[in-house]
Amino acid sequence: MRIHPVAFGALVLVVFLGTIGVAAASDAWTTTGRTAGGGGRVTLDADSAPTAVKGWMAIGDVADAFDVPLADILVAFELPADTAPSTPLKDLESELFSVAGLRLWLAEHAGGSGGTAP
Repeated sequence: MRIHPVAFGALVLVVFLGTIGVAAASDAWTTTGRTAGGGGRVTLDADSAPTAVKGWMAIGDVADAFDVPLADILVAFELPADTAPSTPLKDLESELFSVAGLRLWLAEHAGGSGGTAP
């Protein structure tokens, strides 16, 4: 019995992409650090290193993950006090704030010397 090449190609694609789709939908496989079941929230925890902070992450999620009051971050980097916790870090980039600077600040803050922007 011969299988038509187009049918075989379609079958291979369905199996390959279906496996990836099922794994991603079940949170068994992620490529971004976000979780599908958690509403796309960050998968950082208290044991995470500041180097795990990425620009797509929300400032509130990063503050929660590192157990730092959001207000402290806003003051340290002179960000507006009404900044929404859901704001992605990349949207806050300015001369006073950068993701790299936040990583350094978090590392210093964890070491006990934080409180001022780098």
